[in-house]
Amino acid sequence: MSSQYKGLEFKTRLEAKWAAFFDLAGWSWWVNPIAIDDWRPDFKVAFKCDHSECNGQHSLLIAILPMSDIKKFNGHPCLSYVYDITDENGQWQADGGAAFGNNPSVSQWEILHGSGGGTEDVYFRVGNADELWIQAEALVK
Repeated sequence: MSSQYKGLEFKTRLEAKWAAFFDLAGWSWWVNPIAIDDWRPDFKVAFKCDHSECNGQHSLLIAILPMSDIKKFNGHPCLSYVYDITDENGQWQADGGAAFGNNPSVSQWEILHGSGGGTEDVYFRVGNADELWIQAEALVK
């Protein structure tokens, strides 16, 4: 069942809710960005990073699925793109692929950050994620 947020029609209520969450978190977002190989991400997002060794922001290509356990994303292409995503022409597209499920606790990605990097989730980047998730629900029609 489709849902609306900011006058845009989303395939699912979950996608619309994530769009509202991204706005509340201060993240930039785009719906249905470029396909990468056989994977068609639902969103591309960008968020600020103040680490001195980062370029001021990070970006992710995201799969949104109605999952309540991050382990259910195992084998999904979104988690096979770590540390850098380029398209078939070698053009940089994002810092990594990400899995986003039914709420902020079901999220995961792996990107370079500072002089290292590793696995992150929404809570790593958004301290009040649960509060924003509740607010996002009220914004979706």
